[in-house]
Amino acid sequence: MISDRNTVRYNVSVNDRNTTAPYGVISVVCAPATRTLVHHNTVTTNAPDTAVVSSNGPGGVTFRDHVFAGAAAGSPLADARNTCDHNLNLYDHNLCDHNLYARISPVPATDAGAVHGDPRFLAPYDVRLRAGSPARGADVPVPGGGDRDFHGNPVPDPPNLGADQGRGK
Repeated sequence: MISDRNTVRYNVSVNDRNTTAPYGVISVVCAPATRTLVHHNTVTTNAPDTAVVSSNGPGGVTFRDHVFAGAAAGSPLADARNTCDHNLNLYDHNLCDHNLYARISPVPATDAGAVHGDPRFLAPYDVRLRAGSPARGADVPVPGGGDRDFHGNPVPDPPNLGADQGRGK
């Protein structure tokens, strides 16, 4: 069975854990996916042995416009198939594009729009972005991407990376 045309957006995951390999906070498993877009989510963990994204399935998911913040000692982004390879055959590969990576290893070399740095959260459990965050205004609009974020803020133009589209404190 193929999973087709799914959208997962504007979600927040704070210190969720799944240390049972091959799973992570976001896990892509089992059947192939086509035209599946996972965008504008914020995933942060304080557990160094928890992957922020894990894949042991056939792929076909696009991950874009996220804030991925790992533990102080680092957290993996684990895609057993190809670590988010840029390849247009969506039955075989996952695609990563325009994500912010903080304390994540490896960062997909194929993420042409990768942003590196501290997302500058308001607090460890408050993932709204402070002024000066490299995620602010670092994105381009996603067609059909929704008009409100996780917190109910309108999506600005240009949008922020991650689930917080507010203009900050």
